[in-house]
Amino acid sequence: MSKTGNVITVKRLLLFSGPMACGKTSISEMLQARYGFFPVSSGAYLRAELTARYQMLDRHNLQELGDALDKETDFSWLIESVAIPAITARPDVENWLVDAVRKPRQVELFRNRFTDAVKHVHVVASEAVLKQRYASRNPHHLPQYETDVSHPNEQCARSLASLADQILDTEGLTPSDIADQIIQVWGT
Repeated sequence: MSKTGNVITVKRLLLFSGPMACGKTSISEMLQARYGFFPVSSGAYLRAELTARYQMLDRHNLQELGDALDKETDFSWLIESVAIPAITARPDVENWLVDAVRKPRQVELFRNRFTDAVKHVHVVASEAVLKQRYASRNPHHLPQYETDVSHPNEQCARSLASLADQILDTEGLTPSDIADQIIQVWGT
C-alpha cells in the first residue's frame, strides 16, 4: 500500500460475492495461505456492532444491520468504516480481500476509490449444492435456510454476478483451483 495525501493505493483488492455456502470462506483461506491476501471482514465488523448494541448474533440480525448501515451511509460503511481503516493500519500488505460485498453500490464505491487494483469475483454453485453445504454446517438449522435465502440482502448478493470481472463455479473446482484462477484476473 502507498498513501499520497488522501489517496490510498493497494496492489490488489479482491471483492468477493456469491450466495451463502458457496465456498467463499474456503477460497478466502486459500488466497490468504497461497497468495498473501489479507482479509477485510464485513462480518466481523457487523458482529462487533451487534455485540455493542446488545443484540443477538444471528444471520437475520447481521443482514438487517448491514441493510440499515447501507441506508444510513449510502452503502459507504463497508469501505469507509471497515476496509480503509484496515488497509491504513497495515501499509505492509499488498493484497486485500473484502470477504463479502452484497450490493452493487458497494462494488461501485470500491471501484471508484481503488480503480484498477479492484477486481470483483463472484462464486456460485447450484441450489442443491448450496443447500447441502448449508446443512453440513448444522443439519438442525436446515429449516432456516429458506428464510435466509429469501432475505433481500441474500438475493442482492446473488445478483452481483452481472457486475463481476469473473464468475467461478465452486462445484467442479477446489478452493486451490479457484484461488489460482482469481490471481490471474489481474494478469499476473
